[in-house]
Amino acid sequence: MKLLSFISFLPFVLGSPLAAAQEQPPANFENWGVCPFECCQYRDWVADDDIPVHQSRSDQSAVIFHLHRQEKFCALTGVVVTEKPGVVLIDKPVQDGYVKGNNKPQLTLNAGDKIYMLSPLGEGAYLFWYRGKVYSSGTGLAAMPGADGKDARMTWWKQVKNKAGKRGWTTSDKFSNADSCG
Repeated sequence: MKLLSFISFLPFVLGSPLAAAQEQPPANFENWGVCPFECCQYRDWVADDDIPVHQSRSDQSAVIFHLHRQEKFCALTGVVVTEKPGVVLIDKPVQDGYVKGNNKPQLTLNAGDKIYMLSPLGEGAYLFWYRGKVYSSGTGLAAMPGADGKDARMTWWKQVKNKAGKRGWTTSDKFSNADSCG
């Protein structure tokens, strides 16, 4: 009887929004700690203009201080919030999809497969979502349709600390010294 109950329940689970949600990342997917361009590094940065810093990760939250032009500050961490992922349509078979601690591609993607770009990493690489898991891309995916990320909508929030020790959040990209490659 328990098996029959489980089998009767199975179509509801497989047809549920939870099961379908595995194909696409959840709304407002957050990639914590990512610094989304080549050689990007959280460390001491320099403001290139006046930068408002908010109390929380919202443009509607109170501005608690400003970083002024040429002011040094500490970029503590960041999060890329993917409001709408970029859709990449695989047009030819490719092996790609890397996970931390393994230098071999984990996926064999075929023509017609879709992956969802979560955030750029620089040099044509990015974090992507495929069937419920997050991977880093290699060079094989860079030439695929949609890999340019033009249809994606992402916000990079940086948590910063000024010399007085105040902490807050900004989306400004008006800073320098974030690129450790020079």
